[in-house]
Amino acid sequence: MNAQTSQCSHRRHARLRAAASLLVLAAVGLMPALSAADPAVIATADSDTWKFAATVYGWFPTIHNTVNFPLLGTTQNISVDANQLYSNVNLGATGAFDVHYGDFGAFTDIIYLNLGNKKSNTRDFSLGNIGIPATTTADLQITLKSWLVTIAPEYRIVTDPNWTVDLLAGARYAEISTTLSWSFTGSIGPLPPASRVGGSEASIHVWTGIGGIKGQYAFGADKRWSVPFYFDAGSGDSMRTYQVAGGVGYSFHWGEITALWRYLDYKPQSNARLQEIYFDGPLIGATLRW
Repeated sequence: MNAQTSQCSHRRHARLRAAASLLVLAAVGLMPALSAADPAVIATADSDTWKFAATVYGWFPTIHNTVNFPLLGTTQNISVDANQLYSNVNLGATGAFDVHYGDFGAFTDIIYLNLGNKKSNTRDFSLGNIGIPATTTADLQITLKSWLVTIAPEYRIVTDPNWTVDLLAGARYAEISTTLSWSFTGSIGPLPPASRVGGSEASIHVWTGIGGIKGQYAFGADKRWSVPFYFDAGSGDSMRTYQVAGGVGYSFHWGEITALWRYLDYKPQSNARLQEIYFDGPLIGATLRW
């Protein structure tokens, strides 16, 4: 097995470990913004009443996070593709709420993650442009803490027995911090001894304006089956972001259950130590409406 094949295999296994560990997020959460609409919301007879929704869900994403950390006393960085390292969820919490009155509405969505892991004798890193000497390994300890908060008013532009479509415009706040500690074993090439042990943090604290669309298509003789969909995109504070989700739902008298695929991405508009981060994976939820 060559080095490239081995690295791909390690990456696949790490993603599976990260997805499995994030099962704890299935405990409690709210995400009506990505759930199917209740037929009661579609009914025009109730268009001028208050409608609320809450969803319990689990989201199981792959997390990709590429970060550069400066090495002490050098112009080089230690670069880590952190999704190869995440395997332990220290804490995860999510919450959201959705309200409508007639054609107007609003929702908020909150995600908090605290991930971390230690890895010994690993070669899942790079050292600037000098490469990793054949005898070099490292003990790495990495953590990621993030708050992702979305707030958006909505306006319903389509309401009929099959379709509901809302336009949304609001903002998303991201506070993402990645911390890495390292200790090299073996040769570190031309790097000074002071770089053998170290630690560093890379973080972003950004607001981005977003705009988008969400809704659902109901089908079947009794309109119980539906296809929910969601998209938003925006920029601000030197970052670009977008989010997309879609899947299938089934309605009951109390609400519905949904299965979706959700993708959330942040990218810097200029050179940054935290180069990119995205969350990509399935979501399963149960929505209560009143």
